[in-house]
Amino acid sequence: MAKVDVAVLIIDESVAAKIRSKHAPLTPEDLRAAILYGRDTTTRWEDHELHGYRLVVNGTTYEGVQFVAFLQPAREHDPEEGTFVLKTAIPKN
Repeated sequence: MAKVDVAVLIIDESVAAKIRSKHAPLTPEDLRAAILYGRDTTTRWEDHELHGYRLVVNGTTYEGVQFVAFLQPAREHDPEEGTFVLKTAIPKN
């Protein structure tokens, strides 16, 4: 399966606050840079029973923190459009 390109990443302030407070050392800024510009990210679509159709991104920030992030297409009927909403991200280190 081809890698999905994320052109725009929307991060709601409530999600950013949760990442800062509960998922250190990740930051919303580091996640945005890694997801939009990182070379070592992998993506796959997942149809989750509770959370629906979402993009799972595995990657590493420029600071070396490995993570898994869950994104939803901003336009439900056009998931390949490239605009996604970050729902959460979890460090793997």
